[in-house]
Parts: sequence; C-alpha cells; structure tokens
Amino acid sequence: MNSTATIFARLAGVASSLAAYNGAPAIFSERAPDDFLNAPPAKPFLIIAVPTLDEPMETFTEIGRLIVQDVRGYQRDNGSGVELEALMRTIRDLFHNRPGELTVTGGKCDVCRVNGPTQSPTSDEAYIGRRVMIRLDLVQA
Repeated sequence: MNSTATIFARLAGVASSLAAYNGAPAIFSERAPDDFLNAPPAKPFLIIAVPTLDEPMETFTEIGRLIVQDVRGYQRDNGSGVELEALMRTIRDLFHNRPGELTVTGGKCDVCRVNGPTQSPTSDEAYIGRRVMIRLDLVQA
C-alpha cells in the first residue's frame, strides 16, 4: 500500500490547473527538479511530501497503516495567492471524506481526512506556498 501512489493518482483531477514538466502535470515527490525551477513555471506545481506519520493500525482481523502526508502547492509570487489557494481547496475537496474514491493498490482506504490549506514555507522568496495535510487510514485487502 503506497500512500504516495494513492495521492498521485487522485491528483489527476487537477492536472489541467498545473504547470507541465516533460509533458506531464508538474507533480513531484519530495522536491521539484532544478531544471524545472530554472525556467519559472507560469502555473502552480505540486509536491507530495514524504509521510510525517506512518504507524501500524492492526486489529484481530485487519492489518493497516495510519498515514499523514502533505501535498504542497507552489507558484511564482505575483502579488496574489488566489489561484494557488483555490487549487489547494480543490485538492482538499478531492480527498476529504472520500475514502471510497481513492485507488489503493493492495488495499482500501477506510478514512480520509484533510486539514488546510495552510501556508507552506518556501526557501525561495520568488515563490509562495500552501499545503494540505492528508490523513489516510489504509487497510490491506
């Protein structure tokens, strides 16, 4: 059960709102590649962070994982965060209370809750960031 793959698959719902990289939506794992950032993107891009929490959730009849993982959105600072804020709210709505709509290889999602969007710090003042924190309760099939 790969939470990053589960999140990535669901983010296809916002692909048209994202910058492109190598002909695909600009959705990255952990960090954006340097060559992508060297040519500032006109649209937002996403980073699926590594889980901040990954704990076993086991009962007598089920084996599962409680995973908390951020999706971070960034865009060039053009003086307004409205576009990025709207994108991140859409991402929140794609996941929040919709566990049955998630594709989980080798299992299923019992609970999906989302907090945010909140500010996501950036190391480059040319960008602004927002993030949503996704809680997934994944159970093996």
